[in-house]
Amino acid sequence: MFKNRLVILLIFVVVTATLGFHFLKQIFPTNQPREVTENSIIIRPPDIKITKYKGIWMPFLRETKIALSDIDNLKLDGINIVAIGIKVCKNEEFYVCEDENEIKNSISEFHKNGIKTFLILNTAHPDSGINPYSSEASGKPLLDKLTPLVLKWADISEEYGVEIFCPVNEPQLLSYKNKKDISEWAQEILPEIRRRYSGKIVFQIQGAKENVYNLAGYDYVADGGLTCTKDIVDNPEWIGHLIDEELSALKAAYPTHKYLFFGAGAFTGPDYYWWEPIAPENMKDNPQGWPEDFFTVSFESQADFYDMFFNKTWDEVDGYFLPVYKGWEYRNKPAEEVIRRWFNKD
Repeated sequence: MFKNRLVILLIFVVVTATLGFHFLKQIFPTNQPREVTENSIIIRPPDIKITKYKGIWMPFLRETKIALSDIDNLKLDGINIVAIGIKVCKNEEFYVCEDENEIKNSISEFHKNGIKTFLILNTAHPDSGINPYSSEASGKPLLDKLTPLVLKWADISEEYGVEIFCPVNEPQLLSYKNKKDISEWAQEILPEIRRRYSGKIVFQIQGAKENVYNLAGYDYVADGGLTCTKDIVDNPEWIGHLIDEELSALKAAYPTHKYLFFGAGAFTGPDYYWWEPIAPENMKDNPQGWPEDFFTVSFESQADFYDMFFNKTWDEVDGYFLPVYKGWEYRNKPAEEVIRRWFNKD
């Protein structure tokens, strides 16, 4: 009889303690990161208000790892957000061809360090398995095949509290010179993303003159492809004209949108990035007849370009995502001080 009473008492104590723990947890929720899988945790974004996005564009995990090891310098630069590329490849179907858990953990690491995040699926690289001149890239087939992966990462972006989400980098490579089909896909996928993701949705274009799509409903248009050339040395006014022209084209093509500049920069060029399209070894016999080193500028010219670029566009756009890869890096170059001056001015 005594043993039975003791057992009943122990069960009562355990149940009471368990219920008490859950009650207290509801009243005082923990701020600890939530474990998702054995290798991945979620840390929500920092509670900071951003009036202008001052970011960097990192297309692959290589650049993401470098940035994570350089957090203190990023903060000195004035960086408040980073664009993380999700490297996507294709065989029969599209798939992420870098470690997904590492990408997710990188989001959490930036959040933990007070920096917000922007996710973009990146098919614009030589390992993608995509030939933009092939028949499959002539209409909507590749875009439609990409849709399930886009929606998966829209779900992940919502779960992690990602600030900005973009379905794909350089969509023109998936439907080559087919503005109608890209516009149709952009409109089809937008409500599907909205159902899953409550943050800001951006569509990336590669040049506002060449790529005009129906982007009604998107929060931002991110304009890529603006690149400094050697003309900045002898003809700086021509580079200024290119910047003015791109901004004017952006406003004319998308008059009701807000704008971000994405990947605009100056190539200073290490040759180990053999596949960079504008690297000298890939510029031989170019149809425009430009010199092989037409896009390769000095460190000083890179700094001059950024100063001119910010001067002309600062009050016209909501933010920047500067390239930090493939010879576009600004760290330990004169451009670093220019970027810090502008990104810390507000």
